[in-house]
Amino acid sequence: MIIAVKCFSVGLRLLVLAGFFGAGLISVSAAKADTTAVFHQALSDAYGHYREAFFYLRRGNAMTAAFELESMAQKWQALETRYATQPPPIYASDAKWAATLTEVGGLTRKALALASEGEAAPAYDLLKPLRSILEELRSRNGVTLFRDHVEGANQAFRQLFHFRRNPPDFADPKSVDKLRQRLTATIKAYQNALDKAPPSVVGDEQFARLIKDSLYYLDRMWVAIDEKNQLNVINILRRVVSSDEILWLRFG
Repeated sequence: MIIAVKCFSVGLRLLVLAGFFGAGLISVSAAKADTTAVFHQALSDAYGHYREAFFYLRRGNAMTAAFELESMAQKWQALETRYATQPPPIYASDAKWAATLTEVGGLTRKALALASEGEAAPAYDLLKPLRSILEELRSRNGVTLFRDHVEGANQAFRQLFHFRRNPPDFADPKSVDKLRQRLTATIKAYQNALDKAPPSVVGDEQFARLIKDSLYYLDRMWVAIDEKNQLNVINILRRVVSSDEILWLRFG
């Protein structure tokens, strides 16, 4: 009887220790996930200003872009201070981590200086690589965010938009095949963005309208192709391009 009680006591202690150990692992895991989520939110806050600045610079509005770049520069500096030497766990093994953060901060400050002087075009050109720099940062660390699915839709559409100023030659099967392939890829990418959207985005009326309208008009391009109608292909591309830009501006 005494032996049984002792065995039960030892077993209970082991069970309690296992419980504490398990809880500890869960807490550590949750803390790591929380650190990554906080970083991604900080990056998203700064990147929102980048999108706005990029939009204004593209339209030659340097002064308004400068206000956005000033906010981005401040937020990015805070991000660098906090994370440059202590990256979130998912980025911990990235040898280019600190250099990437520094590069983005440097480009932002240089673009801000140019925009403040009214130099919209040079500031725009300087900021162009920033988008791909951050995409590569996520890609090489195996990180996929919703904005990556939006970027995927944007990239696919940019390939298709080639036919806006270079209409397909319906007498040339290769030209038509290329149009079909790029249209298929764009529809797939847009549908993927819709499928991967988190609940908060799915419920956003503007997102739903942008995606559904674009998919509707892209699908109408099949009719234009069957009818060999260059003008309709061009008009559809002209119709979708504005939605594509707003999709990135709001959700990219």
